Parts: sequence; structure tokens; C-alpha cells
Amino acid sequence: MKDQQHLDGDQGGRGRHGGRCGAGGPGRRGERMERGSLRFVLLDALRDGPRHGYEIIKAMEERTHGQWSPSAGAVYPALQYLNDLDLVRAAADGDRRVYELTAAGRAELETQADRVEGFWTRFAAEAPSPSSQHEVGFLQEELEDLSRTIWRGLREAIGSGDREAIRRVRAVVERSRNEIRDLIAAGGNEVPGPDAERK
Repeated sequence: MKDQQHLDGDQGGRGRHGGRCGAGGPGRRGERMERGSLRFVLLDALRDGPRHGYEIIKAMEERTHGQWSPSAGAVYPALQYLNDLDLVRAAADGDRRVYELTAAGRAELETQADRVEGFWTRFAAEAPSPSSQHEVGFLQEELEDLSRTIWRGLREAIGSGDREAIRRVRAVVERSRNEIRDLIAAGGNEVPGPDAERK
């Protein structure tokens, strides 16, 4: 296969909250991803059939239980590079591109099976319990609903340039953020009240 040395180049990603992941081990959020692993993991993500780039990113996030989500800025250049090496094939699907393994890509994936398995195993060791995963799902839904509520509610204020309304909403969001930070810092043992002293 061509240019194996280049295939081992550094490709990063982002942790669930934006932490950079690059060379040095793909464990918790904010750690850096093992050098070159992203490209092999991308091949593995296409093992069961063609996928769009966004589907690949979501699949990785789900498989790592939200501990690691590669950035689009890392995934798409890596996919293009794999395409240049004839390891994946890209085709237009409406206004998006869908990627699938070539025969050469499947063969390369098999030669890197131990490396790929080792990558996923590191995340499996920190898999959340079924009960906490269920709660995380509810939390994610609430966050998405909050985002929709804010942007729909502020649509008129944004259009009319009502800066005061935007500031008031921002202040509420900041207070909520600070309460969440205090709660996390306390280890979840105490929920600060609305009148709790802020730092």
C-alpha cells in the first residue's frame, strides 16, 4: 500500500467539551490522541457500510460513550487523505458526500486490527453504567431543548436589535452555568440555591 509513513501522520479530534485530542493516547477528554490512530479508526467506522462524515463522527462519539468526538476539521481532511490513498471511496449523495471502504482499505483495516481494537478497548474500560447513560440521555435532550428555546425566543429580539433582552437571557444562562460549576465542584452532594453566593 502506498505511503504508509504518511498514513501514520498526526490527526486530532476534540473531546466532548472541545478538548484537543492528538498524539499521546486517546483516553479521557482533553488527552491527546495516539498518533495516526484517527485514520485507522475512520476505516473501522466504515467497516459495516458507507456513511456520511457526520454519521462517522456521531458513531465515534457513541462508541466512546461521549468521551471523545473527533472534530469535523480533523475527520474530513483525514477522509480526503484516505481517498487519495485509495483506501476509501467518496461519492456525492445530494449535497453531501458518502464514504465507503475500498478493497485496499478493508485489507489495510485487517492489518491494523490489533491497533484499532486497542483504541476502542481504552474507552470501553470507562463505559458508563446503563443507569447513568440513561440519565445522560435525558440531560442531552434537555440541553438541546434549552438551546431551541433560547434561539426561538430570541429570534425577534435579535432581528430588532434588542440588546437588553439578549443580555437578560445571557445573564440567566451565566447564572445557570455557575450553579452547575458549583454543583460539579461539590461532587454533586449539594445543589446551590438561587440565592447562593457566587464566586
